Amino acid sequence: MSVRFTLERRTNKFGECPIRLSWSFGGLRYQTTLGYSIKKANWDEMRKLVKARTHNYKGQTADDINFYIKRIGLVAMGIERHYVGNEKALTKGRMKQAVSDILSNTIARTDDVIERCIEGIEPHYQSATGYYRDQLYRYYKFLCDAQYHHITFYILQQQKVRLAVLAI
Repeated sequence: MSVRFTLERRTNKFGECPIRLSWSFGGLRYQTTLGYSIKKANWDEMRKLVKARTHNYKGQTADDINFYIKRIGLVAMGIERHYVGNEKALTKGRMKQAVSDILSNTIARTDDVIERCIEGIEPHYQSATGYYRDQLYRYYKFLCDAQYHHITFYILQQQKVRLAVLAI
C-alpha cells in the first residue's frame, strides 16, 4: 500500500503526536498531517490505527480518527487503481484535493471523492468548516497577480517620468 500513516516524533503540549500521512505514487509523494493527534501509547504500530476505546485531548474517539484513516486509504487505492496504466498522470494537486475533501467532510460517499479526483473537477463551493485550501490559494494568487501587474505598471510609469526628467 502506498499510503502510510505514522506518528511524528514531535509532541504538542498535551503529550500527543500528530498523525502524519505519506502518500507515494508514480514518483510523487504527498505528505501532510491529518489534524489529529494521539498519545504514542494509544497508537497501534502494527495496524497503523488508533487503539480501540481511546481518545485524544480534544475528545475525538479512536473510532472517529480510524474512520478517516481507513477512508483515506480506500480513496487512495481507488484513485491509484484508475491511474495505473492510464495515460493521465496523478498530480500532487489531485492527491491534496482528495485528502482535503475527506477531511473537510463535504462529500459523503467515498466513490464521489474518487470520481471527483479522477475527473479533476475544480471545487466551486464552500465547505461547512471553511474554504478549500486550493480555492483560497487561487483566490490570493489571483489578487497577488493583479497587484503585481498594477505595481509593475506603476513602476514603469515612474521610470518613464524619471527618464523624461533626466532627458531635459
